[in-house]
Amino acid sequence: MELLIKALHQTCQTNLLNEKILVVDSYSIGEQIISHYMKEGYNAVNLKVKTVRDLALGFIHTNDDFCNTAIGSHLVYSLLKQLKFNNSLRYFHNLEITPNLSHGMYEVIQELRLAGYTSNTINDRQFVITEKGQDIIHILKSYEETLKVKNLKDNCNLYQEALKVGTKLDCIFLLQSNLNLSHLEEQFIGKIISDYIVHLPLTPVYGVVKPQSSKYSMIIEGEPTPHSYLYHLDASENIKGNLSLFTTKTEEHELKEVLKRIAKKQLPFDHCAVYYSQSNPYITTMYHLSEEQNFPVTFNEGIPIQFTKPGKLMTGLLKWIKSAYSVTVFVNILQEGLLNIEGDGPSNSTWITLLRKANIGWDATRYKMIFQNEIKSVETKLKHVEDQQKRLYLRELREHLSWLSHWYQTVFEKLPPISMQSSITYETLLLGLQDMIRNYSKVSSSYDLAAKESLIDTIDNILPYVNESLTVQEGIERLEELVLQLKIGASKPKPGYLHFCSFENGLYISRDHVFIVGLDNQRFPGGSGENPLLLDIERKRLGRCIPLLQEKSKTRLYKMLQVLASSSRNVTLSYCQFDVNENRATSPAHLFLQSYRLQSGNKSANFKDLKQSIPVIEESIIHSRDWWADKLNSATLNQLEQPLLSQFEHICRGLIADEARQSDSFTVYDGKIISNTSKFDPRLNKNTTISAGKLEMLATCPYSYFLQVVLNIKPIEDTVYTQERWLDPVARGTLLHEVFELFYRKLQELNEKPSFENHHSLIVEVAQNSLAKIKEILPPPSENVELQEITEVLESCETFLKLEEENSIHGSPKYFEYSFGVDGIEPAIITLPSGTFHVSGKIDRVDLQPDGTYHIIDYKTGSTWGYDGNIAFRGGRQLQHLLYTLAIENHLSLNEGAVQKSSYLFPTKKGLGRAYERKQLESIRTNGRNILENLLTVIEHGHFTMTDDENDCKYCQLKDVCRRSTYDKDQVDIKHQDIDSIGVRSFKGVRAYD
Repeated sequence: MELLIKALHQTCQTNLLNEKILVVDSYSIGEQIISHYMKEGYNAVNLKVKTVRDLALGFIHTNDDFCNTAIGSHLVYSLLKQLKFNNSLRYFHNLEITPNLSHGMYEVIQELRLAGYTSNTINDRQFVITEKGQDIIHILKSYEETLKVKNLKDNCNLYQEALKVGTKLDCIFLLQSNLNLSHLEEQFIGKIISDYIVHLPLTPVYGVVKPQSSKYSMIIEGEPTPHSYLYHLDASENIKGNLSLFTTKTEEHELKEVLKRIAKKQLPFDHCAVYYSQSNPYITTMYHLSEEQNFPVTFNEGIPIQFTKPGKLMTGLLKWIKSAYSVTVFVNILQEGLLNIEGDGPSNSTWITLLRKANIGWDATRYKMIFQNEIKSVETKLKHVEDQQKRLYLRELREHLSWLSHWYQTVFEKLPPISMQSSITYETLLLGLQDMIRNYSKVSSSYDLAAKESLIDTIDNILPYVNESLTVQEGIERLEELVLQLKIGASKPKPGYLHFCSFENGLYISRDHVFIVGLDNQRFPGGSGENPLLLDIERKRLGRCIPLLQEKSKTRLYKMLQVLASSSRNVTLSYCQFDVNENRATSPAHLFLQSYRLQSGNKSANFKDLKQSIPVIEESIIHSRDWWADKLNSATLNQLEQPLLSQFEHICRGLIADEARQSDSFTVYDGKIISNTSKFDPRLNKNTTISAGKLEMLATCPYSYFLQVVLNIKPIEDTVYTQERWLDPVARGTLLHEVFELFYRKLQELNEKPSFENHHSLIVEVAQNSLAKIKEILPPPSENVELQEITEVLESCETFLKLEEENSIHGSPKYFEYSFGVDGIEPAIITLPSGTFHVSGKIDRVDLQPDGTYHIIDYKTGSTWGYDGNIAFRGGRQLQHLLYTLAIENHLSLNEGAVQKSSYLFPTKKGLGRAYERKQLESIRTNGRNILENLLTVIEHGHFTMTDDENDCKYCQLKDVCRRSTYDKDQVDIKHQDIDSIGVRSFKGVRAYD
């Protein structure tokens, strides 16, 4: 940089009053050069910074709008779709037209146009396949015509017009070395540039081939520095670079080590710059570190818009639309606090609670319908409630529901319909999302504000050119490509800020301390792949400064060496040994080895020498979280001092709980209640009823019963939208139960026994009516899924009808959905030696057999696993058949033994129409009552131990709460042997009954 400043000063001083133009690739480079120049105490009199594009704009005047990348990519997408629809493509005809492909094709079009090619001048024989060349010509011509129709101009138009009217400028031109010029830019510069040209020098780089250059993009070299010889070590006798090298485990550790070194040396942030070889994941990691530690940093490329609240809101809204307006997705938006709602709306927690209780599931129409039903229900309750507190609660609830109903109605008026395949205009989708961002996105920082403005402006820019119809799915894909790739907050280096940028933009940044991260062999110099849309062999044939992608790694290496050669003060290089994103180990780049050779003086050093000399640095501790992680992950056992622990009460309680859980005794941290349990015991608390499901839960795993029934911990059960499924197992089971009941009631009205031949149409009609009703409140995701699931339901109905025809000689249905202990109906009472208790439940069907006895039938729509064989109780896990037997005999005042058998019927394709009988013999009843006694003893003593079989945990939804996995392998078995725990022994007694 010193060489450049010296040459610039010499020119400026010699030509103080003459107009001087500094031509650079970007404003950022120009600003850095001028900033450093003035920092040296010089005055930039009559010195202007211009890009080549600025110079061209100075010659032309136009009323046409500019076609930027967002507009251009959109136009190319539309024209590719149209060309494919018209069968105008041959080579590209079978390619799926995606936003990503369109963006790539737009970039190829720009390369060809800036090389001076048009659809009339390009030759299809310059391509490896003639059909490909012809397609490129078609696409290029369509693009040219589209620009004319839309009154748009791109950079190619700009330079073509400037070439026509441009004249030689009478001023001094100072050219940045290695200017990145296209063919048209080169021609334009040649036309307007004066004879007074100064090429600003750079520090030389030895040992590698220079990039190709032209008259106006040549590289002028000055005096070398020690780092100039990195790849020419033979000429570096007695030369030692000012390099520091280190390596860490991960990218996060790598950046933390950089920050640690800055802090240790007390370096001002604005004296330091950190360059990365690849943006991902370094920008993300540095951003999160800066947010956590609250230190100032500028990002040269900006940060991804998804890091901001408006960006997250846009992502969430696209997911919400894609999920057919699933409540689950919208709840995530609320939980992240992304909405800014003004007015009298409910709090986010209340909003989430109301959404979940409403059981909307998905579909815009269901929000309106269900909220209106909820409002009516609340108004009905208000008419009959006299308690003032309850009335106040209901009024507030009504206000919240009314507000939500109106809010969603307003939103859905602007957003697209539910079906992913339904046709809308792209404009409708854009305007709806823009309105959401404008009115509801939360802004908590300058980044949020920039993101909000960027999203609104980007949509505004593209709106005049979107009038085509497309599916919602296509629209979402295009929006994701358009807006979610945006970056915001791009900044030049600022006083007081650490600067973070790519090494490719670091050449003209003047900072005393440079850190370069990401120097592993996967990231640097990077691959040199081909672009299948325009191969390198085609680029060579076309010529005219079109860059060759196979040269990319060489170009990157040269740029890195230029940065190192120019940074001769304090340079620190690093790499990490594990790529977290790719989940693979990495090795140092060859550049890292060369740096080690220069720094150590050992020119023949290999990678083995390098790794031995530069060990992995353990994670730097720059945050309290890092300190705790270091202690917890350490192999050394650390005893925390009591004064420290006393500051963290929750940790103290956790340590006590952990110690108790690891002991051999059954403790209060394993499900033991030491307070009065009488309110949970249905024999003592007659206001409590217990169901077969709860007793089976208690027998399966007492600890699960403790969590769900005693502590009332429930897993969140949202109705989840999937494109592959309409009815979940519960909804399908409920539907089939309803169909079977209605079908049999109609048979009773007809006084007929089931016959497949006579009643097939009847059960199909009943099923279709029930399906139509459920469709109104739970719409299917697509016609294909609907048809598939209707077919499966009808198959189950046919299976059921065949079974019933075969079994009709054994009895006839007498009761359907027989209930006790629910909906105001008196519970059944079961008597045990230790007392009586009340039972609630609903029996699917009770048949009266020819001999006057009863047969209980329970429909099962799932798997038959666990029901086959002659096992009656499965260690207490199957109690329903016995409990319903005892309950209905009591509720109907029948003699004991009136119910002879109870069956589980699987009338579905999955269940293969099987039926598993449980004869209610005296031995079964005796054993069953013993099981019930033991289970109620568990409740009586409050000893809710964990199950003795890990297979019971397979489908448990409370694993994260239970944390059984934290126990040692045999610890639960040892606790089950606690002789002082009567309830635990009773549980083990239940397991004795098969």
